[in-house]
Amino acid sequence: MNTFQLSCFLAVANTLNFARAAEQMHISQPAITHQIKSLETELNVQLFRRTTRLVEITPEGQSFRSDAQSMVAIAAQAKLRFRSPEERPIEKLSIGCSSYNQLLLLPESLKELGSQYPNLHPHLVVVPHEQLYQLLENGTADVIFDIHDGTKADSRLTFRELQKSPIVCVCESSHPLAARESVSMAELKEQSLILCDPINLIPEVAKLQWALAEGKSPGELHFCASVEAAVVLAGAGFGAAVIPEFLVPRSSRLTALRLTDAPELSFGVFYRPYPGDDVLRSFLQIAGRRFSPSDGG
Repeated sequence: MNTFQLSCFLAVANTLNFARAAEQMHISQPAITHQIKSLETELNVQLFRRTTRLVEITPEGQSFRSDAQSMVAIAAQAKLRFRSPEERPIEKLSIGCSSYNQLLLLPESLKELGSQYPNLHPHLVVVPHEQLYQLLENGTADVIFDIHDGTKADSRLTFRELQKSPIVCVCESSHPLAARESVSMAELKEQSLILCDPINLIPEVAKLQWALAEGKSPGELHFCASVEAAVVLAGAGFGAAVIPEFLVPRSSRLTALRLTDAPELSFGVFYRPYPGDDVLRSFLQIAGRRFSPSDGG
């Protein structure tokens, strides 16, 4: 396995087209096909499914994508480091999330961390929730943001709670429910609903949304792939979405109502203790302050 193979894989994964990927890599289409087949043989998995009409990335390919991105990035950083050896070392911190909305929680914490470490290079990774813990297992991420549901008993991981987060109903500000402070599951079952793909949801929330959807007609349900898409549809007035409060962006178009008969979630960070990792330790301290109730979350 080499970085050229990985770059070829990423080109195909990004374009889902072998011809366009070959153009990007400045090689022939048979050459890029050979690189992908060689990589699949080495990994003993199928990375893409090809038909005469389309190219699809397999679940194994999607899982390998973050590994490939990290390996290519590390190789590029190493080359740059030795090109200018007089520069001070790059300080790295890789953070994993399962939603792009979680990234909106990070700017202030990263800004403060960057003031402590002027040569800080953060790496932000967003993957489906079911792949989140792989980032810690394979070293792609130093820390991940997630909910602690009491089932993660891996003694190698440390969890630090940052805040309690209720599950909320998100709807347009002009929605009939918007004047309320809270809503019950029974009341919400009477509304049009926006449902996210469970692969991109925290399991507790996935269970709630499917309980709400039970018995409803197809015309009352809108399906989408991500939390971000659900928020957009809610803001556009297509219905109500059920998501954790910490994933709701601030917007005058949105109202978040507490779901009265839903559990409160423990939101925080998981990480593996790294002796002497001052950057990670500093980030955890900063995040603890930034997310504390006294600082406004």
